[in-house]
Amino acid sequence: MPKKAAFKIAYDGEALRDHSMDVRDLAPALLSLGKLFDAANLALNGDKATIKLQVKAHSAGSFEVALELFQSWGAQVSHFLAGELVTSVINLKELVVGGGVSIFFLIKKLKGKKPDKIEHLKNDMVLLELQGDTIIVPLSLLRLYQDVAVRMAADEVLKPLYHDNIDKFLIKDGDIVTEEITKKDIDYFTLPEIRDEIITENIHEAAYSIISLAFKDDNKWRLHDGNSTISVQMKDNVFRNKVEENLISFSKGDILKCKVKTIQWRTIDGLKTEFEVLEVIDHMPAARQMLLFRDDKDLFA
Repeated sequence: MPKKAAFKIAYDGEALRDHSMDVRDLAPALLSLGKLFDAANLALNGDKATIKLQVKAHSAGSFEVALELFQSWGAQVSHFLAGELVTSVINLKELVVGGGVSIFFLIKKLKGKKPDKIEHLKNDMVLLELQGDTIIVPLSLLRLYQDVAVRMAADEVLKPLYHDNIDKFLIKDGDIVTEEITKKDIDYFTLPEIRDEIITENIHEAAYSIISLAFKDDNKWRLHDGNSTISVQMKDNVFRNKVEENLISFSKGDILKCKVKTIQWRTIDGLKTEFEVLEVIDHMPAARQMLLFRDDKDLFA
């Protein structure tokens, strides 16, 4: 049986005094709020529960939208029987847009800074200390705070505040404002720079046919390994200099036997793979000589 929780959001400012809002501002913000709940549900529940955010109605005010959050378990109810708890729709709503300690509250509280101290407490609670100020939050909220998809969506929800004369984002429980984000707070929601992380790195030998060459330092050679085309950085400067000085020429079908480094990175956009040719071991011209002996010995070897 689906469970639900209701709440309201509002944007406020001079531009909204006639109780209307440009759909080009509102629609992306509401979609991002939906993505925020999707990301929070995925971070805490995985595939054990599904979440859906629906617009219920809007009321007069600055510009106010009433929303309902639905959660369903479907066939995944077996997880309860196995002892795996699901963060309920009520708890999820509180963690994201609750009136107490929510993701909006925590981002605003920490002001884009890392806590000076993190201490795990009992009952899945965590104590955070920043510049002498302490706050106790659920461990699940700290997980959301560290989740890139959650943080990106929270930032997108506040994009209307970058417009002139839209000054506030409000979260409401009924008619009571439980959280307020203003223009002076929005910089705190910008996602900090996330460095790419190397997942794997290996060096191996491989043969490639040549698709295209590049001679500028920031350009890449395009090679084909028999199955797919890859872009590589040519790190063998000796070989590259010979090519640039016309000491080496290429014909269609030539093959390069190379020592190649393959690096896989985890980035904010997902997995990325890079290739570097460390050394060209052999340049094999396209023209081939027929071997004359049954044991495949080359007469001129």
